[in-house]
Order: sequence, then C-alpha cells, then structure tokens
Amino acid sequence: MTTSYDFRGKVALVTGGSSGIGRATATAFLRAGAKVVIAGRNAEVGQETAKALSSAGFGERICFTTLDVRVDESVATAVREVLLHFGRLDVAVNNAGVGGDLQPVESASQQVWDDVLAVNARGVWLSMRHEIPALLASGGGAIVNMSSVFGLAGKAAHHAYVAAKHAVIGLTRSVGLEYASRGIRINALCPGATATLGMQRAAAAFPAVVNALVDAHPMKRLATEEEIADAVLWLCSDGAGFVTATPLVVDGGYLAA
Repeated sequence: MTTSYDFRGKVALVTGGSSGIGRATATAFLRAGAKVVIAGRNAEVGQETAKALSSAGFGERICFTTLDVRVDESVATAVREVLLHFGRLDVAVNNAGVGGDLQPVESASQQVWDDVLAVNARGVWLSMRHEIPALLASGGGAIVNMSSVFGLAGKAAHHAYVAAKHAVIGLTRSVGLEYASRGIRINALCPGATATLGMQRAAAAFPAVVNALVDAHPMKRLATEEEIADAVLWLCSDGAGFVTATPLVVDGGYLAA
C-alpha cells in the first residue's frame, strides 16, 4: 500500500470505520500521520477496533464514537465529538452502508427499501450536512462518499442498493458544486467487488455466485481493502486538488467490459 501521503496535523472522520474498507481507510490515514475518529452503530466492535489500532502503534491518534447515520441528532453528536476530541475536522469519509435483498421488484420488501435508502442515501446527506460546517471552520477540506460500480450501472433485482448508490453520486455532484469555491472538495468512490470479510463469507456460502462476480472483472480478482483505502487517501490528498464533484471508479475494468 502507498505510504507517501502526508496527513500530519489533519483530522479524519470515517463512518463505518470499525471493519472492512472503513477500517482499512482509518488505518491508512493513521499511517499517513492523521488523527482519526472511526464511527459506527456497534459500540463494542468500534471500541475494540480503536483499541486494537491504538495498540498497533497509533496511540491516542485514534478513537471511536457511536453514530447512526440514519438519525440527524446522532450525526450531529458524532461530529461534535470529533471537534471536542481533536479540535478540528479536515477529512470526512462517508463509508457507512448496508446491502439489501436480491428480490424481484414485485416481491421486494418495502422495509428493505426504506432501510437501505435510510443508511446509504439519507445517511450520506445527513453526514455532509453536519460535516461541512466543521470543515469550513477548519479552513476547508475533503469529503469522500462511498458509492459503488452500481452507482453507475444497474444490477437486476438489487433495486434499493443500486438506487441508493446512484443517489450518492447525485448528492456528491450537487453538493460538490455547491462548495467547490469554498475550499471543500467532495467526491464519490465507486469500488468494484472487494475482498472484505463479508465477501469472504459470501464466497464460502455461495462460491459459484462470487466466482462469477470475480470473473466479471477483467482483472479476474477482487480489489483488496487497502487498494480502495489508497484511492480514498488520494482523493483527500493535495494530489487530487483539482478533483471535485466526480465519481472515481476503482473496479478492475468492470464497467468497461
């Protein structure tokens, strides 16, 4: 993984930061010198993750705060906690998300639709709503919203997830334009299939399905969590200083096939 980024003196908030891509992203920011707050609904897992990262050599530069991105006051409280703990906010990675059922539309659950949109779309909107004032107070910064290749393409019977990830890109473009002249860059990241723990469990349970997914990527493999985290750091770095209001695809060629 690239380690040349320099985020010393910066504070990053990573939602859904207790595991998977979120944890890899938090770790990458820590290695680059940042102070990091990871946030999520499961306090036990989040605190364990923060403790493990602290013990791995990052000391007091890492902490956890509870956050339910579906709830306005929870998001507001989490951002206040970042400011109370570290005094500023420079980077926000809105990574918290859920999947959803694969069901034909005529038998799909409205509850699943509501739940997925509440986390994956409304959660990103609420997060930006409270992160942006903190970023402005710090003199500007960067936001990365986690979308997906399915924010740019369809997938049969995966309606809620696809709709929400398309919404993330729309939000990113709209809000990115709104703050382009005010020192805040806002981009979306669109990963292809990634070798998270959830994907490993899916491969064990449904090997044929996961093998077909891997085969659909021209590079014939899954992304690593670290590769996705590295793309996040680039989007937040000075090297991406002229990049805003855009989706960055990191998909091993999936959308080009």
